[in-house]
Amino acid sequence: MTNRYPQTSLPPRLLIDPAAIAFRLETLDNTRLCDPCRQAIIPVTGDTVALLIEALRLHDALTVARLESANRLAAMQAALRADRDGEADPLDYLRDELPPDTNGGWCR
Repeated sequence: MTNRYPQTSLPPRLLIDPAAIAFRLETLDNTRLCDPCRQAIIPVTGDTVALLIEALRLHDALTVARLESANRLAAMQAALRADRDGEADPLDYLRDELPPDTNGGWCR
């Protein structure tokens, strides 16, 4: 059986440049604008900052989730190999990687 989901060791790539966006927003803030233009641009810049913060938060969450997923997949593969090799408790590999249940610990 082949793995249908190829693994990648690379973190997800952020396709935006937060520093460049922040620089452009600062440049815009220092630009002399007429009152109607300023009234139109101020809400847009606020929304852009909020979107940038959210994009960075989601990127960080995705990076963490992918690492957890890779670690759990590795634990599953180790457990299967341990079972095939006849180890006494192959599920220990999974227990080490998964958070304990809400009942106060792992049931064995």
